[in-house]
Amino acid sequence: MHRDPLEDMPAESRKELTAAVCAAIDVDTATAEDIIRSTEPFWDAMERAGGLVDAWGGGEFCHVLPRVLSFIQTTANP
Repeated sequence: MHRDPLEDMPAESRKELTAAVCAAIDVDTATAEDIIRSTEPFWDAMERAGGLVDAWGGGEFCHVLPRVLSFIQTTANP
């Protein structure tokens, strides 16, 4: 059975993060959730690399991810 990492987040955090990602890169909710789910392995690898970030889904993640995605979109589409 495939585990959904968004299900591990508190409902309010999931809602706020999804809304922030939608606003940051102008995507719909389903797309935002897909993108958020896909970041878990990357974020976990950064955490294993010596604590470069806090845990996936934590406060740092929820605050930083929308900004990172916005930066990527802006930089990739000048």
